[in-house]
Amino acid sequence: MFRAEVRTRPARGGENTGMAAGERGSRVLRRWALGSGGSLLVIGGLGWALSADEGALELSERTDLTAMAVALVGLVTWAAALWPSPGAHEDETAAVARLVREVRSAGEIQWASSLGGDLTAIDVTFRFRPYGSARAALLPPTPAGQLARAVEDYRALRPRRLVITGEAGAGKTVLARKLVMELLRVRTDREPVPVLMALADWDEDERLTDWMARHLRSDYGLHPRSADLLVDSRLVLPVLDGLDEMDAADVPVERSRAQQALAALARHQEGTDPAPLVLTCRAKQYDALEAADSHILDAARIEIEPVTPERTADFLELRGAARRPALWQPVLDELRAEPEGVLARSLSTPWRLTLAATVYERGCDPRELNGLSAESEVADVLLSRYIESADRITPKAPGRYRQGDVHRWLHTLAVQLGAGASAETDILLLELGSRQGGAAVRVVCRSVTVALMAVIAWVAWSATASTPMAWADILLVPALVVLNEMTGRRLIAPLTWGAPPLGSGLWRLGFRLFLRGMSCASVLSLTALALWVVLMSLYTDWMPVRILALTSPFVVLFCVNGAASWIDRAATGPFGVIRSGIPILGTTALVATLFVVDGGMTPAAWLMASSAGLVAAAKMPGQLEYLAYLLVYRRQVPLRLARFLTWATDAGLMRTSGLAYQFRHREFQEWLVRHPEPVSVVPPVTPVL
Repeated sequence: MFRAEVRTRPARGGENTGMAAGERGSRVLRRWALGSGGSLLVIGGLGWALSADEGALELSERTDLTAMAVALVGLVTWAAALWPSPGAHEDETAAVARLVREVRSAGEIQWASSLGGDLTAIDVTFRFRPYGSARAALLPPTPAGQLARAVEDYRALRPRRLVITGEAGAGKTVLARKLVMELLRVRTDREPVPVLMALADWDEDERLTDWMARHLRSDYGLHPRSADLLVDSRLVLPVLDGLDEMDAADVPVERSRAQQALAALARHQEGTDPAPLVLTCRAKQYDALEAADSHILDAARIEIEPVTPERTADFLELRGAARRPALWQPVLDELRAEPEGVLARSLSTPWRLTLAATVYERGCDPRELNGLSAESEVADVLLSRYIESADRITPKAPGRYRQGDVHRWLHTLAVQLGAGASAETDILLLELGSRQGGAAVRVVCRSVTVALMAVIAWVAWSATASTPMAWADILLVPALVVLNEMTGRRLIAPLTWGAPPLGSGLWRLGFRLFLRGMSCASVLSLTALALWVVLMSLYTDWMPVRILALTSPFVVLFCVNGAASWIDRAATGPFGVIRSGIPILGTTALVATLFVVDGGMTPAAWLMASSAGLVAAAKMPGQLEYLAYLLVYRRQVPLRLARFLTWATDAGLMRTSGLAYQFRHREFQEWLVRHPEPVSVVPPVTPVL
């Protein structure tokens, strides 16, 4: 149907050139459409109601319709008040403060999820590598080469351009997140704000600055004006993760998107100096790019070293061996006795090491790792136990789902992301239908739209609905929806904020900020709505209960939307974008029901109900696609998918990145693709002597 703008990869062919100007034009066009449409409705309604020609309405009927016209003014203003987000007029200092708060809020959650719930990371070491024939940055005189002091090494670089390389699972993303959090802690007022961004959705036809601003809007909820201001002022330090994930394995270097990304990053500058940045990439891929003379000038390169067997044994002793020393001792002995053996090589990355600690922390027998003949066997044993162990040690609702169901649901999601080097990593709830749902989801969404338009078209042929008001609704609403889809101008802007769960303290903060920052449009909306209630009670025979039933949903929706628009989206998480549609969906259903029941099943009542549903569908394209996806894949994923993914994140099986869910590691995602059903691996167990 209609796709919400959330981390969507732009189309190729230069369509993103002038993106900022296009968005400004969209906002101007939307205001004109709303203003002119609302004015036509009001003028037409008042002219018809107050006409002195023969056949004009009686005084009481004129009063009723005049009140409805006033209510329409309020509703148009109310709709306009929902779209402007906080920060539309904030200055540079306020925008920086907002971005720091958002990045820190998201970073703390992502840091814990990347470590499997343990806040202490493995202290990996790294070394600075010669940068080939390229001009390199000036290195620190005495580099520390440790995770705990990575910020010191980075701040000593001149210029501050760093490339982090390492093998799969070496801890590149963990090191990048560590840099983000520590740089936030020590930054001064004029230093840029570090922001972690995934390179996979950067298209070579999109300017780097436009792409960065798009991420600030979609991932952290900044107003477009604030995002452009910070990027143009070079107050954003891009920490770019996953250069190696931009291309499939069979793409030649000379035609790769990664090579073009490096060229664009090399040109990224601050005035006359190279602009600071951080980049992560697998070592082999970066070596290939460097051999093809693709590199970033004036940058330093570090390579994360494998975890030594002694450090591996020390970490395992802290995580699990202290509880069950008899079971762990054979494993520790093999690690120390055979530092080049299969087990030591298998556990030489932070990912595998954390995986082993998770699997054997409270259950299973670690001695099954002894005596295995290949690293692939060690990986299969650990991954086959992973879901069971994560469910056992999760602090929130252990045993909520059957392990077989968890495996099959995750397998479905992994398969939909693709296989091999070209597989995607982000699970975006608002884009599940459009990116992973396939044609069936699109058919369901379009069927809903066509059905609503068919009802409106049927009303057009009904004599009872042949009034100026009805014809205005018949022509205006479908026209807005069709233009919204055909032109991509977002005349009916999709919801872009997130909502926290019920009972969260964030709601109190949101309502407080909403009341403090209410605009003139908000006050005018509530005033018009109150005036409509008064007129209905004075000049009609409507009962107060009936008036309250018709008006309260609008008031509740207005206040909930207003409060949620002030809450940091990073704090609501990926689930928040789905919750944001619940108030509108519920209120639309209630209002449509009231129109149909109160109108006596007349065509006019069906007109108002279907129009409300059509506008809601255009307002919530991502949420509608998400519901259609759940309907189509109801046998392969849980009905409450967002709740399950949140549980999987708490259990350490998944992690979050901005507004996306991701598998804890690429190796786990690929293993799930190969195994549609749970695997039972029973390796030999070394007896305890």
